[in-house]
Amino acid sequence: MSVEQLSGSAWAECPNGVESAIFSKLIELIPSAIMAAFLAYVAYQQMLINKKKLNLDLYNKRFSVYTDTLRFYQELVGEEVSEEAHRSFIASKEASRFLFSKDPDIFELLDRMHTESFKITGFKQYGKEISETTEFVKRYEVSQKTFFWFGKQLTELKNKMSPYLNQ
Repeated sequence: MSVEQLSGSAWAECPNGVESAIFSKLIELIPSAIMAAFLAYVAYQQMLINKKKLNLDLYNKRFSVYTDTLRFYQELVGEEVSEEAHRSFIASKEASRFLFSKDPDIFELLDRMHTESFKITGFKQYGKEISETTEFVKRYEVSQKTFFWFGKQLTELKNKMSPYLNQ
């Protein structure tokens, strides 16, 4: 179809060279459109990478809660709990409130573990002072029961945290 065939159309009424000016403007826009599409693709890829990094950071913080709890337990079993391990456990316990906000049972379990740990540390600290009394045997039994309870709670903690760590 030629310009002569379009005698009644707008193209036929355009002055000479107008259609080439429109065509050249469209040609100039093509690189900009390609660049915009490329930049949109790069932005989308960055969004995916940032989402994966956020998930990895969240995983690392959640796993740290578990490892701090294990370290605390291992030191409870040993001679004494270091101040560093105790502080790390407390910080992780408090962070668990936010890291596992969909499951408040995890925070509650860690909080109970912390409270019960004083039965063990208290006996270790003051057991020698009461070693000659009948109170010693009672406190020793409480301490041992708490050790066994604590060990069982680690399994419970692992089960509660596994949906968050097995992703």
